[in-house]
Amino acid sequence: MTEMRIPVRLKYAEDFMRIYATGAIGGFNGYDFRIAFFNDIVNHPEGPSQPPTVTREIKVEIILSPVALKQLTKWLNQHLTELEKMIGEIKDQFPQQPSRRETPSGYYV
Repeated sequence: MTEMRIPVRLKYAEDFMRIYATGAIGGFNGYDFRIAFFNDIVNHPEGPSQPPTVTREIKVEIILSPVALKQLTKWLNQHLTELEKMIGEIKDQFPQQPSRRETPSGYYV
């Protein structure tokens, strides 16, 4: 059986957005995987005796089917490997969390 290749043309939607994210949180159920991208905003207190707080502003949420998640994972791993060959190992800034905990919003961090 011959494999048929269908050309794909890319087109940006009129409401296309590009965002910068400092992190991501997400979770899954039996039907889909959800990942939300966020930026952390440090709020400095007015008084020196109060510690700063952080507001985690969620910019966008992507919902993927299990198949799309698998394809995205393969694509990301491939590109991460290529990037690290160019610039060296990328160190994770945060230590591994001991266990998954649910936030009030239903996301896992």
